[in-house]
This record gives sequence, C-alpha cells and structure tokens, in this order.
Amino acid sequence: TDRCRWKNKMFLLYKLAGSMIVPPGLFIIILLLLAAVAWRKPRRKGLAFSLCLFAFILCVMSTSAGALLITGPLETLYKAKLPPQNADAAILVLAGGSSYDDKGSSVQPGVYAMERVYAAVQLAKERPGHSTLILSGGNVFGANDRSEAAALRDAARAMGWEGKTILEEKSRTTSENMSLSAKIIRQQGLNHVIIVTNAFHIPRAMRLAEKQMPYIQRYPCPSGRLTDPVIRGLSSFLPNSGDLNASCLGIREWIGIAANKITGFVKR
Repeated sequence: TDRCRWKNKMFLLYKLAGSMIVPPGLFIIILLLLAAVAWRKPRRKGLAFSLCLFAFILCVMSTSAGALLITGPLETLYKAKLPPQNADAAILVLAGGSSYDDKGSSVQPGVYAMERVYAAVQLAKERPGHSTLILSGGNVFGANDRSEAAALRDAARAMGWEGKTILEEKSRTTSENMSLSAKIIRQQGLNHVIIVTNAFHIPRAMRLAEKQMPYIQRYPCPSGRLTDPVIRGLSSFLPNSGDLNASCLGIREWIGIAANKITGFVKR
C-alpha cells in the first residue's frame, strides 16, 4: 500500500541520515565540504580533487560492499579441511586480543579470539580422544596481567572443553605463533595440525605455517568471516564503522602477505 511504501522510504532516509551524522559518514561529509571550499579558491583545485578522492576511498572502505571487495577475497581462499577422524591432531588456536574489566584486567579473549576458541572447542569435541588443544598467544605488549593463551584456556574450559590443553605463552606475532607452536607439536609427536583463526586471517596464517611447519600436515579451519557475502540493497552501501574496521583488517592482511612474499624472495 501507499502507506507501507511511505514508511519504507522514511525508514531508508532515517538509516541514511543516521549513517552520515556519525563517523565515518560524518568524516566523509566534512571532507566533501572542505573540498567544496578548496574548489572555490584559486590554485586549490588539486587539493579539492585530493579531498574528494580521499572521501571516496573512505566511503568505499566503510561500506559492506567495499569491505566485501577488499577483505572478502581473503575469506574465500581457504575452506575448512580436516585430517582423518581417527588421526591424532593438534588444534592450534591463534590468539587475537583480550577484553578487559573496569580495573584493566584481562578477563576473557577479545571478540575475534572468542570466535576462534569457540570453533576450536566445537571441533575438538567432535574428535574425542584425538585432539590436543594448543592455545598460542603471549602478553603481547607486556602490559596485561596474563597471556592471551591463558584467557583462551579459561574460555575453552567455560565452553566445556576438558581434554588435553597446552599453552604457548611467548608469541607476539602470527609468525611467532607458528614457530613456537611448531616446537610444541614436534615435542608431542603429532603429524597433523588444524589451524583455527578468522577467515580473513587464514591466508597469512597458512602461508606462515607452511614455512614454519613444512614437516607437518596442515589443515585450515576458518572460524567465521567478517564480510557479508550478499549485497543487500541500500544497506550494503551505507558507511559504518564496522565495515571500515573489516576493510582495515583486510588491508593489513594483504600488506602482511605482500611483506611475507617480499622477505621470502629476498632471502632466496
């Protein structure tokens, strides 16, 4: 009916206005206003063009469609793959930050890490008697009251995991996750490792695992994706901070992969 159409239009206007009066939409508007001012000044056309270009890039990065374009390809490179059901395997969970209480104590894994440990525990429960949970993550900047691996352990226990668990508490980077965990896997006499991390992080993690664990059978297990694989109309083109974060994480991963390729080429 006409009334329903009017309500839908008003709702879309509401969502559009809401996305543009808070960052990053607000920043895009400010950049465009500054570009308009610069355009009216003599010899400021280049600055105006640069501001418009920056606003466009920021807008693209802040939308669901843009995040899908930037980060989405990373999340489709690897599908979950597992070793034979009766094969003993390490399930390696890579830490990804912590959440804090009002006193600044690390009380639990961060959002991404929580997703990873949940996927790992569910997987381990499906492989009873054949899974060793290896939780990898140190006190990255030395400012927390415990390692990220310890937070992962407590979360795994709260999720009902009672099986064998080993902490790797010295790593600060993904490369160190792999190199230090490789020593543990070797000591345990395991020939299979399932690497659990978020889908956007899996490509770099697997590349580093290939270098650090060439003698072990490696299996990717993406714990979930950040980007929405479906374009859902106008909502997929409205700027928001969540998709900006997803785009930034994707760019960081692409840069990490490129740096890894370059350093690998230089060392040859």
